Amino acid sequence: MTRHRIAPIGIAIALVMVGSLAATATGAELLGTHGDWKLYRHGTGEVRMCFAVTEASDAGQAGARQKPHIYITAWPKAGIKAEISVLVGLALKQGAQIKVDVDGTRFDLFPDGDRAYVGDEDEEQKLLEAMRRGRAMTVSATSESGKPTRDSYSLSGVTAAVQAIASDCS
Repeated sequence: MTRHRIAPIGIAIALVMVGSLAATATGAELLGTHGDWKLYRHGTGEVRMCFAVTEASDAGQAGARQKPHIYITAWPKAGIKAEISVLVGLALKQGAQIKVDVDGTRFDLFPDGDRAYVGDEDEEQKLLEAMRRGRAMTVSATSESGKPTRDSYSLSGVTAAVQAIASDCS
């Protein structure tokens, strides 16, 4: 993954990380809910982006932090159709790999501040496919201070959310 793909995710995260009320206030429109996932659209025309987001159903302890979320973002103008990112909610240890487990299938992500991303597009597609087939996902990370955390997520509705992103943001 190239660094320029990270910018749209940062915008999406900023829109909803303080809650859906703030997202509405900044112009993101809630398009619907699919299981445990919410779908948003922000902007129109060339600046339109869509993203699906879910909160951790069980957030591990690693000190004070924001509620963890997983995002799947589409930004058509940039050619991004389904970029996965994780808001871990605390500063991550530089150089550490973030471990993702989807029903026994494991993936490594790289840290960037308090977020984690998939390293390349092929691996991202494999993770997305595992999420669509899976039921549960865990994300294990190490904070900048060395404290481990493990967050659990429901994948209920992720397939419908990804399909909605494709149709609402194509």
